Amino acid sequence: MLKIKETYKLVLKVFMALAPIAMTVSCWDEVHPGTYYTFTGQTLADYLEQDSAQRFSSFIQILKRTQRWGELETYGTFTCFAPTDLAFSKYLESRNISCLDSLTWDQCDTIARTHLINTVLYLSEQSEGGLPSVNQLNRFLVLGYVADTLDNGIIKPRATINRNSVVLKGDDTVQNGVVHVVDNVIRVSGDYIYDIVKADPKVSLFFEAMHLVCLEDSLQKWHDKSYSLTDYDSVTAGLTKQGGGSDYTIRYLPERDYGFTVFAEPNEVYASRGIHTLDDLIDYANTVYHEAYQAEYDTLGNRYDTIWSDQRCPLRRFVQYHILPFSIPSAINFNCREDIINAKVETSVIDAEDYFEAYLPHSIMRISRVLASGPHSGVFINRRGVGPDGKGELGRSFYRGVKILDVDEGTLNEGCNGYMFYIDDILEYSDFVRNSVLDRRLRIDCCTLSPDFLTSGARQKKTDNNYEGIGFLQPTNFHSYNQNYCMWVRSAFVANISYQGDGLDLQGNYDILLKLPPVPHDGTWELRLSYRGSAGCGVVQNFVGDDPLRLSPCGIPTDLRYSAYDNPNIRWKSDEDFEGDSIAIDAYDKAMHNRGYMKGPDSHWTSDKAEKFRDYSLIARRIITTDYFKANKNYYLRMRLVLENPNAEMNFDYMEWCPKSIFSNNEDKH
Repeated sequence: MLKIKETYKLVLKVFMALAPIAMTVSCWDEVHPGTYYTFTGQTLADYLEQDSAQRFSSFIQILKRTQRWGELETYGTFTCFAPTDLAFSKYLESRNISCLDSLTWDQCDTIARTHLINTVLYLSEQSEGGLPSVNQLNRFLVLGYVADTLDNGIIKPRATINRNSVVLKGDDTVQNGVVHVVDNVIRVSGDYIYDIVKADPKVSLFFEAMHLVCLEDSLQKWHDKSYSLTDYDSVTAGLTKQGGGSDYTIRYLPERDYGFTVFAEPNEVYASRGIHTLDDLIDYANTVYHEAYQAEYDTLGNRYDTIWSDQRCPLRRFVQYHILPFSIPSAINFNCREDIINAKVETSVIDAEDYFEAYLPHSIMRISRVLASGPHSGVFINRRGVGPDGKGELGRSFYRGVKILDVDEGTLNEGCNGYMFYIDDILEYSDFVRNSVLDRRLRIDCCTLSPDFLTSGARQKKTDNNYEGIGFLQPTNFHSYNQNYCMWVRSAFVANISYQGDGLDLQGNYDILLKLPPVPHDGTWELRLSYRGSAGCGVVQNFVGDDPLRLSPCGIPTDLRYSAYDNPNIRWKSDEDFEGDSIAIDAYDKAMHNRGYMKGPDSHWTSDKAEKFRDYSLIARRIITTDYFKANKNYYLRMRLVLENPNAEMNFDYMEWCPKSIFSNNEDKH
């Protein structure tokens, strides 16, 4: 598949001709709000009208009826997936609809917004999976590839969108965007993700369990009606803020949606483990979760085994660990983008990884991606190992975990509030997973700390202008004690000196409370935050505890105004200063650790393999606290600026949970 994709990119770059520039101006069919400059060259509207009688008359009718046509005649940056007239004929026939006029306005509006994205995306520059920006319906479109055999036997790769629309012609550039011609109206579902799982016979046994434990209402949440940005200027106008020494254009989302990602085992996976009925699955869940929560069940007995709506029910726990509380459109979108991995991750020592809090309270899962080909390539849940050879890590044996699969061709995995994926083995939060597989340093990208960052598409967003961000007022898992600040997720790009090319930036007199991701098992853990010093940053006091109203201060404030090299509390030294003496290097690492700091990891690069974090003197890791943490409790981190500065910055890049089994046993440098 990778070879097909690379061939496709090459074909596009060499053979795709730019659309000609037509020096005509078409009239608007409706009054468009605002003041816009109208191009005298070819716009998206001009492109569609050029041969509308033969190709795009139906799509034009839809756009004009929903008052989207004016947008395509004006200044802007759009990606337009343009269905042909034949595509609309097939669409109407499949629904037994006689003509376009029989579609309701809402149906037309959904079609129009599905096919438009408010940024320019060239398919030749995209990786497979969810496109890096949502469409006007606030949904991700998924790019894939199929092999098309020509009459002469040559195999030609074809790009597809949402697995049902083949791109007939792509990357046609016009002055206000790019056009991709498609052979089908792009499929988008109005059903909830619960109904998508219900409709798939391959996962009928998993659905029976999901239905039994009473999750229907939960999985039918979509728009958050409590969210409002009334009278907030940045809804319509971009703010300009400093972030890492650069000016960022920040836009706040005018609405917030709930999202879900469901992992479902096909019936054949259960059958291979001797599970054929719902009773078999109940017995399996009882065994796994009685072991995983043994201390709790020893106290409670078995009386919750059949109280399906109770959080302590083993089957409910089993199902909830299959759900993430945010939307991800493709397996490869769980981790950072492929260009970021290639430029910033040292894949010989660590896989691209991310950690996510699951819908099961106080649970976490590791999702990692292996780019290289081979039996161990792909995207896995709770895998322990490195690279395509599956070598162990930290002296521990390899554990394959569960592989995430795309659904069958022609199967709809998208609902209006989420996505479903098949998995090739049984997913469980077992005692072994909690106490062995996840007994590791958990390095958590800050742009995954709220489901809002993920469902909105803010994380790993790719734009024409790298210095853009999506702002948030009170995202889920965060609380601000004042509004005299700005928080945003910056767009990811290779040259950004950060863990995954993105970052969570704060500016102003910030005082933020964060609900921390859970630890997988009881024990002594270190909590660490990324450190990046800069003159424009402030001095921050950190507080940690399980009661947000009574948090304990953690040591002296962290002075973010100085680099790791310049800060006398850190006393950063390069490994080169020790002339290859590994014993001296380890001793200095230990001394630095005792002072409450660590160098950056050697598994990640500043930008495009320029310099490893460990060798970069501006950054380090700050040890916030070392304490005994319990897996069944919520913990909170408060970060308060203690030197009032209306322009103070903080680049919140990543955090780490590290268990005592790792940090007390000659922790590796990765």
